[in-house]
Amino acid sequence: MAVGEFGDGGAPMKSLILLPDGVGIRNFLCTRFVEHLLAEGDVLIWHALSPLCIAEHQSRLGDRVQWEPLPAHREPRLAQVLRLAKTAAQLRWRRRNGHALPSIERTRRAGGWRSRALRRTAQGLGALFGTQRGAVLLHRAHGFAVSHSPGLAPFTEYLRRHSPDVVFCTHQRASSALPAMAAARRLGIPTATFIYSWDNLPKDRMAVHADAFLVWSHYMKDELLECYPEVHPDDVYVVGTPQFEHYFNPALIEPREVFLQRLGLDPKRPTVCFSGDDVTTSPHDPQYLADLAESFRRLPGPGTPQILFRRFPVDISGRYGPTLERYPEVVASEPVWRYDDPGNWARVVPSTADVALLANVVHHCDAVVNVGSTMAMDFAILGKPSIYIAYDPPGITGPWSVGEIYSYPHFRTVHKLQPVYWARSAEELGPLVLHALEHPLEKEAARRAWVSLQVAQPMDKASERCAAALVHISKARRRG
Repeated sequence: MAVGEFGDGGAPMKSLILLPDGVGIRNFLCTRFVEHLLAEGDVLIWHALSPLCIAEHQSRLGDRVQWEPLPAHREPRLAQVLRLAKTAAQLRWRRRNGHALPSIERTRRAGGWRSRALRRTAQGLGALFGTQRGAVLLHRAHGFAVSHSPGLAPFTEYLRRHSPDVVFCTHQRASSALPAMAAARRLGIPTATFIYSWDNLPKDRMAVHADAFLVWSHYMKDELLECYPEVHPDDVYVVGTPQFEHYFNPALIEPREVFLQRLGLDPKRPTVCFSGDDVTTSPHDPQYLADLAESFRRLPGPGTPQILFRRFPVDISGRYGPTLERYPEVVASEPVWRYDDPGNWARVVPSTADVALLANVVHHCDAVVNVGSTMAMDFAILGKPSIYIAYDPPGITGPWSVGEIYSYPHFRTVHKLQPVYWARSAEELGPLVLHALEHPLEKEAARRAWVSLQVAQPMDKASERCAAALVHISKARRRG
């Protein structure tokens, strides 16, 4: 697909990419997305990244890309209350229709008394406006509060000075992107954002609203229009997601023997990846990793599977230490991320080296085990089985439950199509993994159906389609 597929030629385009944190780096700096935009004209990158991170990508992208740090901005209290209130209202009316998480508030209780008071106020407003119309009213009130914020001036001045044809926010989750997007919309500059993950819409991770939205699939488009009926269908572009493009780049893939031996693994034995999640989503991952290692120890005969463990990159808690000491046969493959400021998520970012590392992990592991992670989709794309852990550790009490995790709306397609195996006890885990390894094609049709539903094809052209969508958005506004 050519970049100009949505467009119609004409004058060069100036694109502004908004990177409010490191979340969009893998999708939009570690792919050929920027190169596709450079084919249309100049590119500005407005960012909150460290100098080391910028240097890594600047050397590859060259002088036609201009880098500018985002101005410091503190979200006004009123805007913050309205942002949280519209989320609460959105979740409330959607929950009544079965389209939202059942307990999202429980994951957002941390913080001091001021933060708790602010959230209680927002929850009260959300309850008061907990209808579809009420959520729209709060959304408009929030947009007005942001666009009339006293701190908007430096954002407006920068946009006036550079006059981009389109402003693209690399994901919709960052509230720190709001002033830049609001300033662009006030100036009449078309704005777009990308829905980052398959679970973001059910969780109402929609801090950033824009003129246009780039989504993974027609399924996600329908989901977005259902969640946000005020959005016009013509303003939603089905592009896929660049996060899977790396699996189709042969230049990144090492020979199996070389990769596994470097990690201390035996290339002749089956290799199972255990992929960790964050502490909030999956607090008992160390126990599950121990269960997997223990179950493999009990398997008879030579050639038993070996475990490659990849932790969630921003999980630097050290919580896996005791498990790794107890099971030294588990090989940990450390994510190659930059931790320039570990307390600041904007400065904990992936590197190009980690893109290659992850591509090789998925290519050379034979299956993956985790708690409801998107990594199941990564493995499904390459035709490999996944096992979802579906039991709570014995003796564990508290608000978290694995059953609740799998009741979330984004797992409906998983329950319907059954592209994964479900391990419902620690005793079942090892034999189930062994079964999946011995019958790798058993769920192949279900995996293909799941991937086709969730991700637009062909997957290796997603960044090109993203760039083409921005060209179309810009030129459609010019014609208008």
